Amino acid sequence: MQATINVPFDVSEILTSASVDLLSINAIIWSHHHIDHTGDPSLFPSTTSLVVGPNFKSNPDIYPGYPTNPGAITVQSAFDGREVIELDFNDAQLTVGGLRAIDWFQDGSFYLLEALGHTNDHIVALARTSEDKFLLLGADAAHHCGEFRPTPLVPLPESITPSPLEDVRSSSVCPGAIFEPIHRSASLGAARTTPFYEPAAVGATDLVKCKETIEVIKVFDASPDVLVIVGHDYTILDLLELYPKGELTGWEKRGPPSVKEGLRWRFLRDFKKAVEANQGAK
Repeated sequence: MQATINVPFDVSEILTSASVDLLSINAIIWSHHHIDHTGDPSLFPSTTSLVVGPNFKSNPDIYPGYPTNPGAITVQSAFDGREVIELDFNDAQLTVGGLRAIDWFQDGSFYLLEALGHTNDHIVALARTSEDKFLLLGADAAHHCGEFRPTPLVPLPESITPSPLEDVRSSSVCPGAIFEPIHRSASLGAARTTPFYEPAAVGATDLVKCKETIEVIKVFDASPDVLVIVGHDYTILDLLELYPKGELTGWEKRGPPSVKEGLRWRFLRDFKKAVEANQGAK
């Protein structure tokens, strides 16, 4: 079985098209080593450091890279000629949301959090977008929003506006109850407060740590001051434009619908066929 990955523009090309001098980029930060999250650092100047998570350099499957290490799933060109900085959270004096954290710029504007489980080098980032609002870049801490929604902190509502089954800018409404019968916990009466999915063992190097990280993501997600975005949530494109057209500063002021509320239940659109099948069977 083969997969084809189509990358029309690399990050370096996107930055250059927006008139950003690549020499001004001090560091690239990898959330983890998987190919769909790394881009091509070799396209950046050697003055750009590469920041990686804990345990990275001690993992023979990823460092050094191919072809120096024939069995590696990374490529050596990403590392050649540049400083590779491995984060060490053992001496971290700070925790954020229960995760060990590093205040990257030492000014409270950007934190790197140890969020292991999906891989042993996985990290997430918490960026301050205004005085009291933040963006959590969750990478692969969860692969689907249904892994951390709904919860007792953010239960499935009685009604959802706009409906996740319609255009995000419409005034449509749908009852939350239509998603309950297709929920894995429907028979237990816990559909409104239990995530739709459990993280899969195949997607984690340490399933216990993966679940612990997701518990933290749930708390962040419940805060009105934090917008949570995970790497594979395609529904964000319904309300947010990609750089350089869009920016995230002031996300809390946009709408209607607000970015946070507009996106919170958009993942339920994935269950449209299941909902229709269930309703058709009645």
